[in-house]
Amino acid sequence: MALVPTNVLDNPATPAISATLFIPDQLIAGPFQPVTHQATISGGAALPRGTVLGRVPTGTATAAAKSGGNTGNGTCTSLSVKGRARPGVYTARVVIAGTNAATINLYDPQGTLIDQKQLSGAAGTAVFANDHLAATITDGSTDFAVGDGFDITVAITGDKYVKAVATATDGSQTPAAVLADAADASGGDVLAGVYLTGEFNANAMTYDSSFASVAALQAACRPASIFVKSMPGSLSNADPS
Repeated sequence: MALVPTNVLDNPATPAISATLFIPDQLIAGPFQPVTHQATISGGAALPRGTVLGRVPTGTATAAAKSGGNTGNGTCTSLSVKGRARPGVYTARVVIAGTNAATINLYDPQGTLIDQKQLSGAAGTAVFANDHLAATITDGSTDFAVGDGFDITVAITGDKYVKAVATATDGSQTPAAVLADAADASGGDVLAGVYLTGEFNANAMTYDSSFASVAALQAACRPASIFVKSMPGSLSNADPS
């Protein structure tokens, strides 16, 4: 067998020099250890690192007439879960009844009264639209009696994070995280890293104008152990502590 030589050509190195400029954004603003989490980012928009996010739970709500049935033959429809929804059974009960009229209380799974609505008129409706759930109770051909009602079972299956808006009612009005990396959800939901807790520089954060001031943002973020620190002037390397 003949040996075939391998030619190794000269590989001259060309002298060169390069530099990388690193400009810290100073989003992290103190020694409090951040807690990270991978989250589903939604909302149909591109969000920069440092965006203040709210959590929107995803789940289902189903209604059935209370145990033992109802005197009235009205219905409970148009159900959806909202930001403060808890897993378990919500109860809607008629506390005042009349001809084509009723006052209906809504209780959370712990039995706390969270809403009250009235319906009036033939086929009248009581529309619940609070921060726990949405539901529409409609009068039927037979009027409701006191004690009638519906058991609404809520199952929470997950959550999504969107830019927090103070005037929202779906749960995103409450800051729950800070976006750790830019995330573009303009084409659909994406996964991204978020900070669940930590100390953050307000000058490096992006937040909705519905939080009228840094002080308002600080107050809204504090219950989630998200500590927003403010400092005068533009961004700097100084710890805003």
